[in-house]
Parts: sequence; structure tokens; C-alpha cells
Amino acid sequence: MSKKRNRHHASTNHSLTLAQARKQTQRHPTDPDAWLTLGRLHAGQQDFDDALAALEKARELRPSHHEQEEWLGYVAHKQHRLKDALQHLEQAHALAPESIFGLVTLAHLYLEGGRSHKALEYAQKAWEADPQDTRGMDALANCLSALYRFDEAMDIYDLLIKRDPRNFVHWNSAGNMRRELGLLDEAYDCYQKASQLASHSAIPYSNHLTTLHYDPRASRSEIAEFARSWENRFAPQPDTLTPRPARPDKPYHRNLTIGLLSDGLRNHPVGKMIVRCLENISSSQMTLVAYTTSEVNDDLTRRIKAQTKKWQPIRHLSNDDLSQQIDDDGIDILIDLSGHNAGSRMRVVAMQPAPLIVKWVGGLINTTGVQAIDYLISDHVETPEGEDEYYTEKLIRMPDDYIVFNPPETLPALSTPPAQQNGYITLACFNNPTKLNDVVLKEWAGIMHELPNSRLLLKGRPYTSESFCERLYATLEAEGIARERLIIEGPSNNYDMLEAYNRADISLDPWPYSGGLTTCESFIMGVPVVTLPGPTFAGRHSATHLVHAGMPELVVNSWEEYRARVIELASDLESLATIRQHLRDVLLQSPVCDGPRFAKHFTDAMRAIWQRYCDDKAPAALTFDKEGQAWFEDEDAPVEVHYAEAPEDDTEFQWQFEGKLIAVDNGGQLLQSEVVRQLLQREALELIAFDPSSQALDTSLKQHKGVHYYPNATLGDGQPGQLHACLDPKLSASLAPLGDEHQPEAIRTGSQVLTRLPLNTIKLDSIDGLPAIDWLVLDDLNDATAILDNGTQALKDTLLLQVKVAFQPTHERQPNLAELQHWASRHGFRFYRLHEPQHRSHLPEEVPAAQRQATELTSADALLLPSHERMASLSDNQRTRLAFLLHTVFGVKDVIYTLLKETGNNCAEDYLKSENLIKELETNSTPQKPQSLKADDDTIANQIDKIISNLPEI
Repeated sequence: MSKKRNRHHASTNHSLTLAQARKQTQRHPTDPDAWLTLGRLHAGQQDFDDALAALEKARELRPSHHEQEEWLGYVAHKQHRLKDALQHLEQAHALAPESIFGLVTLAHLYLEGGRSHKALEYAQKAWEADPQDTRGMDALANCLSALYRFDEAMDIYDLLIKRDPRNFVHWNSAGNMRRELGLLDEAYDCYQKASQLASHSAIPYSNHLTTLHYDPRASRSEIAEFARSWENRFAPQPDTLTPRPARPDKPYHRNLTIGLLSDGLRNHPVGKMIVRCLENISSSQMTLVAYTTSEVNDDLTRRIKAQTKKWQPIRHLSNDDLSQQIDDDGIDILIDLSGHNAGSRMRVVAMQPAPLIVKWVGGLINTTGVQAIDYLISDHVETPEGEDEYYTEKLIRMPDDYIVFNPPETLPALSTPPAQQNGYITLACFNNPTKLNDVVLKEWAGIMHELPNSRLLLKGRPYTSESFCERLYATLEAEGIARERLIIEGPSNNYDMLEAYNRADISLDPWPYSGGLTTCESFIMGVPVVTLPGPTFAGRHSATHLVHAGMPELVVNSWEEYRARVIELASDLESLATIRQHLRDVLLQSPVCDGPRFAKHFTDAMRAIWQRYCDDKAPAALTFDKEGQAWFEDEDAPVEVHYAEAPEDDTEFQWQFEGKLIAVDNGGQLLQSEVVRQLLQREALELIAFDPSSQALDTSLKQHKGVHYYPNATLGDGQPGQLHACLDPKLSASLAPLGDEHQPEAIRTGSQVLTRLPLNTIKLDSIDGLPAIDWLVLDDLNDATAILDNGTQALKDTLLLQVKVAFQPTHERQPNLAELQHWASRHGFRFYRLHEPQHRSHLPEEVPAAQRQATELTSADALLLPSHERMASLSDNQRTRLAFLLHTVFGVKDVIYTLLKETGNNCAEDYLKSENLIKELETNSTPQKPQSLKADDDTIANQIDKIISNLPEI
């Protein structure tokens, strides 16, 4: 295919109008080109249903044609039928591998799904097919930008401006690149040009507004005025504005439907700052509906999605359609989580599609300036008294932080301050480098002059740009700081970024736009952050996190104090080391990470503003005190919050039993479990975890207040043991590796013993005062037989044993299923079933994963329940505890019915209804906190602590 034909589809008439194309199909109903042209024109008008009908007619007449498949893929993409889109586009690509339109559409499809490298492949092919085609150039620049190759992307956008200077999209994109690289004045020029070319588009204006918050020259008043001007430019005119939906059913006591509008319901600062709140909201109080502009589906997306009744992708919806969808869904309170940032649907928000609209997180850098937004969630540090006049929204000041931080599941181990080995202080800033400016760099240079030989470690996305790095070097060299004292690194994955904090002594917060998530991540790695609050909401993120984490002394009031505080920290390495070892626990135990506490206050805030709406009162500022009471600014008495009453036919089964579940885990497996994390957050579980090989040292769950964690210790016979440290740490165990030559090479190589270390072992039966164990979990790398034989008394009332069985042994003395069943039959247990069996494939790695059959059973968890005789003697509380455990952790339902039926309280049928087994009802499958939990005194680990403290040091 020639490039000329590739650029201009030869088979379709691009000069026809829609009416002419329709006539062509009437005159020539068997001509596929006529139907293709009609479909393409309908798609251009965004009449996608009509486009689909015409294109399918063309395909019926001519089954294999690349243009038809491309347009079918394009329409499917716009209709959010992503699998269909990919199928059509890949078929088109096979037919015409150099077609620009097909390649570009594939690139966009993958880019929106978060697969930037795959998108780049197709964009590069489009550019190679025709370097002059602006569609391919634009796709290539977008992909390069997503991969942080900003210099290359900016060059292409500038070239696009030269070739197509009337296209505002190119100017806006060029402005974004300059903002990323700290070229704020040039960014302003680009945004202004884009706005002039497309006065109808709010995108460049919103980008301009966001950029002002990075600029040390922009005053608070100037920014507030710019934000307010958005309303006049882009909000619907009053005479065209549809009135807000009225909710005639407005009782205080009903469940509220809350809409979440966001681009960040994923591994994104938004997701990380709301997920713990959402997971702890009672579904009897609120029903969540998510409207997402992102196509990414990662682990955090799945966690958030699990909390929602409805998950609605909206990228393909027009403003009118989205507004109508929100109204149709009966949203009581719409919460915007994008602001003027990526994925913004601010025009929809301005259309007032819900009775109440709230701004929270996501582009929350100051007032939005949008009159339709009634409230903005803040706190006393983010918006001190006197700030209200700079906001068009009424402020909700939470009693603690305005967010709740979700720590990474896996954390690097904490190091000692690197200054103790280096002999000099390493300062660090891992914030978005756009936040750096001449003011900040000059102040930091002054600090470095007072710390001889100190280094400045910078890490972030734009540091992939050589020109950007060179500007930083030049700026600091002008202040007398040699470039050798700068350590500049590009982006990395989250774990590696956290690990990099082990090379830093003190973090420096930028100004006037402070850190947020970055501050929490620095804290959790033990690195203190010094901050000077800026003039806007964006400048006080760090301050609020530090204050509410219990470190207000790190928040200063001037650059002089900033410098003094850094010097003070750097001058006492012993104190810095102490701080480093405690900051993680300080943060994790603070309100900043307390999901249940935040969810309670969040629920109270939403119900309070709903009650005010029900009373037909205008929105008013709502302020919480530290005890959690809240006042509206025009009322003298605190709000009496009215909670929703569970309906009589409520389908969410209410688990009721006394006390927390007690779990003992030997091997640290449960510290990796998402379900266990949720149970701990709901205070439904107390976990005692022994970690012989210290594999779980880098997990955040071990810091939870409901966890008692013991590294370098194992259950056993109480005699001194050994840890066989292997080349593959995952194979390190108290049992000796077999080194069997018939094992797979990876296991045979990984099981090579590097060293043998002394290891403490503890008899379960020697732990006096240990509460009844509900759930014992044993791995296959430690001596399960010794643990069971020395725990017969401690396990006599245990409800569930979970023991990993190696069907293809890798270590000596691993118990087999027959031995386990023999022990069980003698001690009041019976074999129930195997859980999560693992299989090995004998096919080579070259065979694709989807075709690489794996048939040999290597391991599985054997689940053991009380014997039938012992089951009959269980109390109702024990039966309910076991039922809750099986339901929540293992998804079992049939045995649960039997257990609940035996309690005699008529709840078994309610359980079946809640699970849609006998009646079609909606439920929330998220583990719920039992209603009648009575927290045990924190004495579970006392005897273990005593035993370990009396063991000889190893």
C-alpha cells in the first residue's frame, strides 16, 4: 500500500455530507463503500449507534476490509466496548499493517488502558509509515509524554504547532510539557494561545489555573480570582441551566447514595488517599456509585470497585449524557475527585446534576471557583480560620487530616541514617520537579552551604530531561553549589522509590506547592520532612500530614526557621537515627492512617450536610472539633447526626459474635492477605505472626495495632533451631532443603544453602494465658509436625487449621496429607478440603502461558475443621465465629448454613437470602465488622514477649 493511499482512504468518499451519504446508500444499497462512508460520517458526528449500524451493513456486504474494521474499532472504543474495539483493530492491522488511522486508534486504546509501552509501539509504526501525518505525530507525542520522555514529546508538539497552528490541542499539549519541565512562563503563553483558539474549551484554562499554584510569584488573591473567572467562561448560563434534581423523599434516616467522580480510582494519589475511608463506610449508611474516566484496572481499582454498588466508566459519555446518568442513578451527594486536573468533568459538575455537590482530593489545590460545588472537604491546617473568603465552596473542616493514607502493602526495611556511613548529610526531595523553582533552590543552596559536603538527592519524572537537569545544575552552581553535590534520578516503581529514601537523611518540602503523598511516603521510610506552608491549599498538604501524624515541630513559619530546623536535625545523628526508627510507627498509628476513624467522621459530615439539605437550608461551613462534634457556622449547638435505619428486608447479613477472632500464623502468610487487612481494620481479628526467615519485614500490615509480629522466631518444640538461609529467600526455612536432582532447576538452584543461623522456637503449649486460637495457619517450610505435637492443649478449642502440604516435597520432614490426617483424627479434627492447589507444568517456558498446561499438583492448603463429635459440642458463639471465618476468608457458603442453623437463632435463612441463594437480593461482599464485637485487652502477646525475652540472644 502506498503512503498516499494510506493517508487518504481511497475506497470512501470524504467529500460527501451526511445527507448525501445517506442518499448514496439508498441509491446503491449493495455498495459497501456507500455504507462505510455513511458510518464514518455518523461517527464524526458522534452518532455512534447509527455509525455502528451502517458499518455493520458494510461488513455484511464485504466481510473483510481494513477500513470497515478500523471504523468499527473506533466506534467500539467510543462506546466503551473495549474488547470489541481491540478485536476489530487487530483484524484491521492484520489486513493493512501500515494504515495510519488503525495504528493511531490502537495507540490511543492502549494508552488509555495504562499500557504506554504497547501504545508507543503502534504510534511509532504510524510515524514510520508516514512521518508527515499529524495524527501519527500527535499519538507519538502523547505516548512519549506518558513515558516521561518530555523533551522528545515537546519537540513533536512544537513541530505540530508549526504544521497546524490553528489546532488548540497542540498548543495545550505543548503547554503541559513546559509545565512539567518547570517552564511556567512558556506554559502560560501556550495555554493562552490555546484558549484564544478554542474559547469553548475549558481544558487549557484549567491547566493554566493549575499551573499558577506552582508559581512563587502568584498571590493567593490572584489565584482565587482566576479560579472564580472559570464560572463566567465555561459554566452553563443561568437561563440554560436545568434546576438541580429534587429529592422529594428527604428523610434524615435513609441510606444516602454517594457518587464518586474521578480519574484516580487506581494506583494514584486519589486512590491511595480515599480507599481506607471507602472500605470502612457502613453500607447501611451509604451506597457508593463510581464514575471513572480512567480505563486502568489495577489492585487499588479492584479494592475501590468492591465497595461500590455500581461502577460506571464515563470517558465515552458526553456532558449531557453523564449529567443525565448521575440524575438517573439517584445520586444524593456527588463528590468530585478530579477538580481541574486530568479527567476533569467540571462542566458536568457545573450543570448541577445532584442535590448536593462536594469537592474532595484529586486536583484539590485550592478553590475550584465553581459555584455549583456546595462544600469542600478540608481540615484546620489546610484551611486555617480566615481562609473562607478565598473559596466559593463552604468548607468542611475535618477533626484530623482531610485524607486517610493507605500505606503500600510492601515496604522496604528501614536503614540507619546514611550520614552515619557517608560522613555527610544527604538532603532529598522526591516531589514532582515542577514544584522546584529559583526561590526554593536558592534557599536549599543556603542550607547546603551550612552543611559541608552535603548532597541533594532529587528523584522524579522530568529528570529524564537533560535540559531540565542542566537548568537545575546551572541554578545551583550560580548559588555556589557544585554539580557533583547533586544526585539526580528519573522515575522508578513505587517500591524502588521508597527504597531510595534509605539513601536520604532529611527530606526538603518544596514551596509554594508542597508535597502530599510524597510526604507520607518519606515519613513511612523514617525520613523527616521539613515544610514551610504555602499561600494556598496546595501549599499546606505536608503541614496537615505532619501535624496530624504528631510531628508539628517539622512545620515552620519562615525560611529562617526552615533552615534552622534542617540544621538542627542534621547536627544530631543519634537523634536522627532514633527518629528514623520510630517515624513509621508514629505515622501508622496516627489518624493519618486510621481508616475507621476517618470513615466515621466522613459519614457524619455527609449525613450532616444532607440533614441541612432536608431542612431546606443553604449550605454553610461545617467545623469538627477534636472530639468529633461538628457545628454549622450559623448554628450554636453541635449537629445531632441521624443515622440510617436498616430496612426490615436489609440483605446485608449481620454477623454477631463476642470477641475478636484470634489467628496464629507461622510463616507470615497472612501478612500478605488483603482479606486479613480488612478484618484488622474492622477490629474483627487479632493476629499473632511468627516469621522465621523475616520475609515479612517489609510489609506494612505488621505495623497494624491488631498484629503481634515476631521475626526470627518460629513455633516448634521449644528447642534451639536453625534457619537454613537459601539463595532464593523464599525457600529459606527451619527445615533443611532436599536439593533433589529431580526437582525443577529453579528450585534446585534456589535451595542452595548460603548459611545456617540460630533460630528461636516456641511451644504453643508453653504460652500461658494465650486466648483460645480460632485459626492456626502453618506453612510448609517449617516443622508443622513439631508445632502440632507441642500445641495439643492450645489447639483443643481451635476452630480451623490451615496447613500447607507439599505434594512434591522441597524440604526434609514436610508433613504429608496422611500424617496430617492421622494427627487430626487423634486430636479432635477432621479433613475438610484442599484450598488453592498449586500445579507445575512440564512444558518449556517458550510455550505461551495460556497454552502451558500445568497438571502436577505441587502443594495445597489442607483445611481441617473440628471433628463431628467436637462440632456438636461447640457453643453458638464458636459456630458463628467459624462460619464468619469460612465465609470471609474462604468464600464458603454451604457449611455456613449448617453452622448457623445449629445456633437455633433463625439466622441461617437470612444468610441464604443475603447471598442470593434463595431470593435475588443485592449484597455487599466486603467483610463486615461484626455488630457485637468486644475488644480483648491487649494481653495476647505478653507471654510470647516474656518467652522471647528470656531466650538466649542469637
